[in-house]
Amino acid sequence: MSSSSLETRALERLVPRCLVRRLQHPSRHAASLRSPSVEVYEGALAFIDISGFSRLSELLSERHGAQGAELLQTYINRYFRSLIEIVVAHGGDILKFAGDAFIASWRADSAASAPGQAAGGGAACGSSR
Repeated sequence: MSSSSLETRALERLVPRCLVRRLQHPSRHAASLRSPSVEVYEGALAFIDISGFSRLSELLSERHGAQGAELLQTYINRYFRSLIEIVVAHGGDILKFAGDAFIASWRADSAASAPGQAAGGGAACGSSR
């Protein structure tokens, strides 16, 4: 495996694939790498939120004191890791984290296949496990 493909795989674990694509082709995306930009495409989005997060936080704090926050972080990391693996396995991309939630997207391969193809990736992801 070449060093550039290893770098790409490592980078994909840290930032959304849409950004990795831009970084791989800087001459095509030079302007958008220097300043904020908008990319429009057909696809599907999912807002994925942990239900009962506040109550879980309270319970762990009551039962474990200061260690409750550490336990909560461990549980969330483990749960998110599992969810992210499912999203990525179904062709999705993680766009943003916000506390106990994140936003995932599925990009359609072409306008002709959207939104059905992209929604299919999201639906398959939702029916996993």
